[in-house]
Amino acid sequence: MKFEDISIGAVSLGWSGTPLPQVFEELAAMGGTCVEINGNTERHHGIALNSETIPQVLAWAGDCGLAIHSLSGYCDFAQQDGARLEAEIEQLMTTCRAAAQMNVPIVRAFTGDVKAGIDLDAVRPSIVAGFRQACEQAQALGVTLGIENHGRLINDGPALVELVREVTLSGNGAHNLGFTLDTGNFAWAGHDAAQVEADFAAVLPYVVSVHIKDGTWTGEGFDFVPAGEGELPLAQLLHDLVERGWRGPVYSEFEGAGDFREGTRKSIAYLRHVLPPLAAGPTP
Repeated sequence: MKFEDISIGAVSLGWSGTPLPQVFEELAAMGGTCVEINGNTERHHGIALNSETIPQVLAWAGDCGLAIHSLSGYCDFAQQDGARLEAEIEQLMTTCRAAAQMNVPIVRAFTGDVKAGIDLDAVRPSIVAGFRQACEQAQALGVTLGIENHGRLINDGPALVELVREVTLSGNGAHNLGFTLDTGNFAWAGHDAAQVEADFAAVLPYVVSVHIKDGTWTGEGFDFVPAGEGELPLAQLLHDLVERGWRGPVYSEFEGAGDFREGTRKSIAYLRHVLPPLAAGPTP
C-alpha cells in the first residue's frame, strides 16, 4: 500500500472514552495528518460506524485535516469450532464493510491468541482458513487486511510471513493480505534486540501499515516509552520501508507509563522529524 506522501498520525484507541471530534482535534494539534480509528467505536468513542454516522465521522476528520487511512478490526481465528470461526470472520467483515463505505483501504486484523490447552498446531488450519475466507470477502470490498503481530500465539516475524504466504499462494490466491507492523510487540513478546531486527527484516516486504512503539529492555521485560526515546531501531526500519517505496501510513501507538497525550505528542514529533528526510531520499 503506497500513498503520495508519508502520512503521520495515531491510533484512536489511546483516546478511549473520548468523543471522536475531540480525538481528531487533539491529534491535528499534535501535527498528525492521519488517523486509524478503532473499529469498536461504540465502545471506545460512543458512536457506531454505520451508514448514518459515517458521513459525520468523515466530516469531523476532514474539518481537522485528517485522512482516515485504516480501521482497527478485531478477530480471533484461533478456533476449533467452525461456527465460532464464522462468527469471528463476520465480526471482521463488519469493520471491513464500514471501511469500504468510508473509502478506507486498510483494516487491521488478528490471528488470535493463546488459549488453555490449545497450541498453535491445533488451530493453525483454522487461522489459514479464516484468512482465506476473510481475504476473499475483503477483496470484493476493496479492502486490504493487515495482520498485527499481537499476543503470544504467533508473534514471530518469519512465522507470520509463512502464514501470509500460505494464505495468499493457495486457495483463490488473494493478494490483499499483509501486516500491520506493531514495532513494539515483538520485543514485548520476549524477543531480544537481534531477534527483533530479524523480525522486522522478515515482515518488511509485506507491511501495509505501521503502529509505532518504542521501548527499552529491562530485567523484567520491555517497557514502552515515546518514539525515539527507546532502543528499537525505528529510524532504520522506516528508512528500509521508504527505500522499498512505502509511503505510509505510520501511526503513533503510545502505551507507556505517564500521560498518553504527552507520549503521543512526543512520538508524532519524532516521526515528523525523521520521516520527511527519508521520504525525500539522499541529497544529490
